[in-house]
Amino acid sequence: MPARRLPKTLAPWREVLASAERESWFPLIFDRSVPAEAEAMDELMNDGEVVYIHDMLEAQLKDLVRSRTPSKNYTDDEVAQEIERLLDGQTPQNYGRWAFYPWSRRMVHLLPPDSFTELRSDRNRNKITSEEQARLRKIKIALAGLSVGNAVAVTLALEGVFGELRLADFDTLDLSNMNRIRCAVHHLGLNKAIIAARQIFEQNPYANLVLFTDGVTPENIGEFIDGTGPGDRVDIVIDECDSIQIKLKLREEARARRLPVLMETSDRGMLDIERFDLEPDRPILHGLVGNVTSDQVNSLPPPARLGLILQIAGLHTISPRLAASLLELNLTLKGFSQLGSDVTLGGATTTTAVRRLALGMPLASGRVYIDVSGQLAEVTSPPLPDLSHPRRLREIGEVRELVQYAIMAPSHGNDQPWRFEYGDGVLRVFHDTERGGGGRDEIGRHWALVAIGGALANLQIAAGVKGREANIQLFPAKQDPSLVAEVRLGLRAGGPADDPLFEEIPRRNTNRGLGTRAHLSPVHVQALTAAARDSGAKLQLCTDRALLGELGQLIGEAERLRLLTPSLHGPTMRQIRWTEAEAHDTQDGIRVEALAVTPMDFAAFQLLRSTDVAKVLRDTNGGRLLMMSSVQALASSAAVGLLTIPGQSPTALVRGGQAMQQLWLTASALGVAIHPMNTLIDMFARVERFHGAGFDKREIQRFLEMRERFTRAFTVALADVEILLFRLSYADPAPLRTLRRPVDAVFSAPLPEKKSP
Repeated sequence: MPARRLPKTLAPWREVLASAERESWFPLIFDRSVPAEAEAMDELMNDGEVVYIHDMLEAQLKDLVRSRTPSKNYTDDEVAQEIERLLDGQTPQNYGRWAFYPWSRRMVHLLPPDSFTELRSDRNRNKITSEEQARLRKIKIALAGLSVGNAVAVTLALEGVFGELRLADFDTLDLSNMNRIRCAVHHLGLNKAIIAARQIFEQNPYANLVLFTDGVTPENIGEFIDGTGPGDRVDIVIDECDSIQIKLKLREEARARRLPVLMETSDRGMLDIERFDLEPDRPILHGLVGNVTSDQVNSLPPPARLGLILQIAGLHTISPRLAASLLELNLTLKGFSQLGSDVTLGGATTTTAVRRLALGMPLASGRVYIDVSGQLAEVTSPPLPDLSHPRRLREIGEVRELVQYAIMAPSHGNDQPWRFEYGDGVLRVFHDTERGGGGRDEIGRHWALVAIGGALANLQIAAGVKGREANIQLFPAKQDPSLVAEVRLGLRAGGPADDPLFEEIPRRNTNRGLGTRAHLSPVHVQALTAAARDSGAKLQLCTDRALLGELGQLIGEAERLRLLTPSLHGPTMRQIRWTEAEAHDTQDGIRVEALAVTPMDFAAFQLLRSTDVAKVLRDTNGGRLLMMSSVQALASSAAVGLLTIPGQSPTALVRGGQAMQQLWLTASALGVAIHPMNTLIDMFARVERFHGAGFDKREIQRFLEMRERFTRAFTVALADVEILLFRLSYADPAPLRTLRRPVDAVFSAPLPEKKSP
């Protein structure tokens, strides 16, 4: 039988219905704007051949309108106006197309072809760009074998990954096929190519299919691959047939024409790729069948043919269960053992490979295993979080208690870059470079020293309340830059101090909640300014609403780039704790719920865990949604503050951290919420002090322009260093607090050795 092709004009419906039950495979498409087709449709309807009319055109039009402008929140009246514009004077009855499915006697009202394709593929974006979709809709694919191939064909159609699909299978559906072919029992006895065609046309009545219901044979293989004339050759061959002869013949013909061949085996998720388009001299099936040709296969004795099957499947890579099944072929088993789950997976992997081939993405010859069963066998249960009450830490003295207060200080990404050692009456405070800022990570050390300064401020306040004087010497050992401070504790003259900031140490937190936009109290302004000044720092406050809006844009843009820049994406994601169990396990980092103020924020962070998603957004200059949280936060703020301190040395950074903590604790005592937004000044530091670390030239220029805009709100002397950029608001208490590692993880105090009696 010759290949079955779609008619170029509307087929006579009476002829189609005469054999509809067993032979019909394509829908009849009626365009009622064509009088002859409208008349034929009316005759069909009047003769009672249509048993069900499905007219959801209005819903499709509404969906189309909203998909074209997703950022607009249409009213019902606006949608109705857009629909009228699309109809362009036509009645809804005559708009679009009517698809009649002879095998089910259903009539379905649909959008016209271009609009249908646009809307149906809309959710492919941006996983497949519009330009890529247009390229994919031009490729021609030849698919032989429609048991495993059924899942491949249907998945290709789901994604719209072909312009023409040629389907070949001589076989009809048996009940034993239905463990792996998604079909209905009333399809029993139907040709498998016809079943696949019906499935595809019921998804997309405008699909372009060619059927070879005799399967691929030596006589029709030329037409299967080359089509009907010049320019009709396929781009990709997919082999899912059972015949060893046809498997070899397909590859011989594809290699002669320099066409790639794909084969999914439905065992261990193995996908076979042969790039004859790039390697025309490549041995067929990677040389696994030796020099055997398609003409020789049928003359081989059955044991030799079984040996070829084992070679093709992979003697050393085949799953033990399939290997055992092959040895039972034609003895206790009448066919190859296959599972629906493996076949379904094959549809996904083959479609992905087709997409890469068609779009010119890297894909080498060889075999890849997407072994889901093997991967699941290696799953190990993660340690369960300890949900019991924190164990009581053994008292090791007054110093340990002071360290407990010290480590409540904030740090960049809550990385807690400190380590404390007590001995010989001296508490030594180290920069723990394994926690951040080690090696050549200069910007990491920058923020680590600020954090350690905050810890020293806490320690001083707590020591005073406990009746001790903390005498701090910064960087006492030049040969060891990791030793940031030595603290000697003595008795405080006058006894314990009455410091109201002490109670704020455990209360202080980051509050990302939206504020009330109330103006900052003048009394609070004075108190905060004095707290910075008394610590040797300078506080600038911006309350102008227009400038706050500008700052929101700048901070939002910095956050967007931090999440999309490759060198910053990884460190940022590693700071986030995605589950409560993970947060309790590490006792550091920031809970995603704390960063994601809204459900949209949460969804964005989840998607951005993928470097591929971040790359797509960066390449397309997208991700404006990532700015919205900052813009909204600034709009609800009473003010934005910038804390700076003279000097740019390591000592200045530590002093700046001490000033930051004094300021923050003062704000906490006043009931003013603080939300640090240091990403922008972190970017400035990278560009201005650390040679643009992590950025390309375009981004560096972008940040220099942003710096100029920033100076409209704040003035920073060249000799000063920026310590904290933050928003101030009056807001409800923050629902989440960042965790701290146990004191015993950061503090050590070796006990003196016992003397021998």
